[in-house]
Amino acid sequence: MRRSLSLFVAVLGLAACGKPAPEPELTARFTPEQQQLLQQGSLRARSCAACHGANGISSQALYPSLAGLSEAQLAEALQQYRDGSRKHALMSPQARGLTDDDIALLAAYYALLPGPSQP
Repeated sequence: MRRSLSLFVAVLGLAACGKPAPEPELTARFTPEQQQLLQQGSLRARSCAACHGANGISSQALYPSLAGLSEAQLAEALQQYRDGSRKHALMSPQARGLTDDDIALLAAYYALLPGPSQP
């Protein structure tokens, strides 16, 4: 069982490396600082896209969309997965390798993106 889970996590990791999350359209509605954050965030979010979808909009009900959620909510969830106070078979191992800066970047990135129901 443990070997199967390890294999699944390894395959998931490889799948995440395949295609980066496409960069959101950088329009005039974003400040230059936000545009830079979106560019940096899209690079760091590549491994997230395999489950949470391109630009944080999941196409699978099993995985939540992250786009448009609050920065505080996202940061708190990632910190909890990382420190073990919140557990999930896939998210806990993914979050263990995140630094505080990674968490701040990912939370800010997904908070800037329009959510699934937003135009």
